Amino acid sequence: MVIRTCLLALAPTVLFAQGILRDSETYEASTQFFATVHTPFWMQARQYGVIAERGPFLHTTLALSSDYQIPSKTRPYLKAKALDWGYAFEVSENAGATNQLLLPQSFVKVKYRVLELSAGKRRELTGIADSTLGMGPYSGSGNAMSIPKIQLALRTWTRLFTPHLAIRASLAHGWLEDPRAFVRHAYLHQKTIYLRIGKPKAPVLGFVGMNHQVQWAGRTFGPVEPKEYFQPDGSLPHDAAALVSVVTGKRGFGKNYNLYDNRERVGNHLGSVDLALQMQSDDRTILMYRQQPYEMPSLLQLANLRDGLMGISVHNNAADYSSTGIRTIVFEYLSTQDQGRKGPLWGTGPVWQEQYFNHLQYRQGWSYRGRTIGVPFITPSKTSTHFTNDNLLTVFHLGIEAFLFGRWELNGRLSHVTSRGTPDQIYELPKQQVSFLIEAKRSLWFLKGSEFRGTLAGDAGNLYPKSVAVSVGLTKRWGFVNENVSEITRYRLKYSP
Repeated sequence: MVIRTCLLALAPTVLFAQGILRDSETYEASTQFFATVHTPFWMQARQYGVIAERGPFLHTTLALSSDYQIPSKTRPYLKAKALDWGYAFEVSENAGATNQLLLPQSFVKVKYRVLELSAGKRRELTGIADSTLGMGPYSGSGNAMSIPKIQLALRTWTRLFTPHLAIRASLAHGWLEDPRAFVRHAYLHQKTIYLRIGKPKAPVLGFVGMNHQVQWAGRTFGPVEPKEYFQPDGSLPHDAAALVSVVTGKRGFGKNYNLYDNRERVGNHLGSVDLALQMQSDDRTILMYRQQPYEMPSLLQLANLRDGLMGISVHNNAADYSSTGIRTIVFEYLSTQDQGRKGPLWGTGPVWQEQYFNHLQYRQGWSYRGRTIGVPFITPSKTSTHFTNDNLLTVFHLGIEAFLFGRWELNGRLSHVTSRGTPDQIYELPKQQVSFLIEAKRSLWFLKGSEFRGTLAGDAGNLYPKSVAVSVGLTKRWGFVNENVSEITRYRLKYSP
């Protein structure tokens, strides 16, 4: 109801004015009906937490945004600026069996050349992996609601000493406020650094880097048990010494810390070390990648090298959109079966036993607003005192994007999951799950800038609730649309006079 009221209120402004804040704004309104009881995995995964878990429901979104100024097909006179700013605001509503009003995105950004400062909630991914058809990067997959944070970043690949070497990096402080979490008022520390080896148009490019995330500080208002994990008032270290431990990964050295933080690193440390190789030509682009997960101190001990997310993405650059054909294929394999239990590949005996996305202090785990922040197959438990009962996983995943008759854009996802529980509680018989999604989209000739979408998805197995669901929806974009977005470019080339 709120979204529909906003649409009516803003309609005269966005239809007849140059813009609310800038004349280069883009507006988007969408509505989608989900016919389901339990929303299937791939209908709700990697949707930034806006798709409800139970239905039926009507999902409505209103968004406005303005990016940095660049030339476009309709406004070639525009020029890129060294100093510029942009913003985005998005509000979503679910109405039906689940009623929610959500704010998935709201941020302002300012850039000077390659340096960017942003503040607010922003849709982002963390790590090198396929961003559209894959299961999502290990550390930050776009599965949970965007986290409010302040971030300083090199927003584009920036030359480092030589044209053959470039860098991207970021440093952020965020707020993991969640009224349902066991530890509330927690902070997020996040930093990333990645190197690209080779010039942008070289036939072969190499990528290497890592990301580091830490949940830290906060306080629990529940029972402080066991007492060694918390201060007497239920709080966790948040002083300057704690910040040093968070940033550097060194052990805590505060004078008045609880027993756990005195012998361990302050906070819940996790991330991935990423390697990738990209081969590109006029006809196709092939990306091969591996993400090595870690939780301190396995990174230092190299104790879990058997685990990782590996994938290959093949993109057809020469696809003929006026006919039928495959544009992109993605295959990925995820294993989290080891978690340091077998020790290093060349060692003897366990060195460290981890619990991916679980933590003894932050019992809400690596989650935000009830959703997994990282790879979505490590799902939250409804009954456990910890975040998940399923982090010993083997996942095979296939994603395909294709075009049909030059009119329809199709994409599909098919995943097979095997779960053996957790290192503390291994199932006698592994649980199996198959999840699929098929989506068809088409631009509508009678309403320029609009798109029809129909989706069929389902789950079968004993890991998630069995379900089959259908959804249909309509999206309308207008205003200043960045025509570098492939769907809009194809649409306007096809239908503009």
